[in-house]
Amino acid sequence: MATTPTPAPEEQASANHFGRIIGVFFGPQKTFAEIAERPSWLAALLLMAVLGTVVGAMLNTKMNWSDYIRHKAEENAQFAQLSEEKKDQALAPQVKFWSKFTYCIGAVGVPISALFFSLLYWASFNLFSGAGLRYGTAFGITTHAFLPTIIQNVLAMIILPPESIVATNVKAFLSEGSPKWLQALGSSLDLFWIWFMVLAAIGFAAANPKKIKSGTAYSVIFGLWGVWVLAKVVWAAI
Repeated sequence: MATTPTPAPEEQASANHFGRIIGVFFGPQKTFAEIAERPSWLAALLLMAVLGTVVGAMLNTKMNWSDYIRHKAEENAQFAQLSEEKKDQALAPQVKFWSKFTYCIGAVGVPISALFFSLLYWASFNLFSGAGLRYGTAFGITTHAFLPTIIQNVLAMIILPPESIVATNVKAFLSEGSPKWLQALGSSLDLFWIWFMVLAAIGFAAANPKKIKSGTAYSVIFGLWGVWVLAKVVWAAI
C-alpha cells in the first residue's frame, strides 16, 4: 500500500534584528508582536551600549567636570559658605568619579535599566492581568522600547557640549529659582521617557492581547510612572 509522505515542518526564519530595530519606529505593533513570539534583545542592546559609550567618550573630551560640578554645588547654600580650599577638597572625589564613570555609563546604563523595568513590568502584568508572560519576552520588549535613546545619543553627538543640548523635558524651561518640587516634576515630563513608555505599552499589549488590553497596558505603565513621579515631587517638597 502506498503511503503519503509527511511533509517536513518548515523551519522558522531567523529573526531580522535590524528590521526589528527599524520596525520599532515605523511599525511598532507588528514588530513587538514578532518580538513577543520570538524574543530577541542582543542587537538592540549592543547598538544602544555602543552609542552610549561613544557619547560618554565625546562628552569627556568637551566637558570641564570641575566647573560643571562646582556650578551645581554652588546652588547649595551650605556649600557656598565653605572656603575655596574646602570646596576643592569636597569636589575632588566627584570630579574624579564622573570623569571616569562617564565612559561606562552608556554601556551599563541601558542594560541595567532594561533589566529593572522588564522585571517590574513582567511582575506587574503577570500579577494584575494574569498574562503569563515569560521574563525573556518582557526583557525583549523593554529593551526594544528603549531604542529612542539612539536618537537621543545621536543628537548628543551632534550638539555637544551639554549646555547646547536641545531641551527634552519641562525642567529645561524652568528658571533656576523654581521650587524644587516643580523641578522634580519638570524633569519627569521628558519626551524620550514618555516615548519609551508608549512603546512599552504597545509591546506588552501585543505580547498577550487577550489578557493585556491596550488600555490596561497604558494604565499599568503610566500608573507606575505616576506613582514614582508623585514620590519624587513629595520628597522634593519636604
